[in-house]
Amino acid sequence: MDNQEPVIEIREEKPEVKIETKKCCNKKKHLLVTINVLAFIGVIVLFVLFFTSRKNENNAPPKSIDNVSFAFVNTDTIWDQYDFVLDVQVDLATIEKNYQNQYAAAVNNFQKEYNDYLKKGTAGLLSLAEQKATEEKLAKKQQDISEMEAKLSQQLLEEKTKRNQEVHDTIVNHIARYNKSKNYTFIFEKSFAGTLLFANPALDITKDILTGLNSEYEKIVKEKKAETEKE
Repeated sequence: MDNQEPVIEIREEKPEVKIETKKCCNKKKHLLVTINVLAFIGVIVLFVLFFTSRKNENNAPPKSIDNVSFAFVNTDTIWDQYDFVLDVQVDLATIEKNYQNQYAAAVNNFQKEYNDYLKKGTAGLLSLAEQKATEEKLAKKQQDISEMEAKLSQQLLEEKTKRNQEVHDTIVNHIARYNKSKNYTFIFEKSFAGTLLFANPALDITKDILTGLNSEYEKIVKEKKAETEKE
């Protein structure tokens, strides 16, 4: 038995016959085909022009937006200073640490059993039947650990996606409420990885949005704390 560390992985040619045709007849045929095609295309064009003009006559001119106004929010600042985001990051870090501990405990337990198997095997304390049974048991545990790793990784990804969506919805909904009194036509997102290359600083409403978000979140935290104390 090798003392190895456990690794989890989860013609025939014919005479040419030339057929001669009268060139004048071929030219006449090609000319007739060309004329017919052009005539057909002309009919289609007239048909399209007729119905297009009728449609334009019946349609009203497109509506225009007067007094267009813009603003932007720096979402990098929001994600750095919004208290809800910070709390979500703490929660996710705790969940991730818990998953890591579960995985590490399973690996350590497997390592212990594997080392014990090696010692007994080296000392000749196991029969062939016992060796086979132990190896099957260790192989099953190794597979279980591999499946655990995939499961925990998927759970963590789903939790991150869920919590990030909660943050996103909170920000977007707050901006919608904020704009009821401001009436901006467009509110853009500005970020390091975004597509907005430049914006006049005078259009920056990040501070207002951040203040409002933190104020609302503070109220939510206080309400939850009060409910917990009552229980």
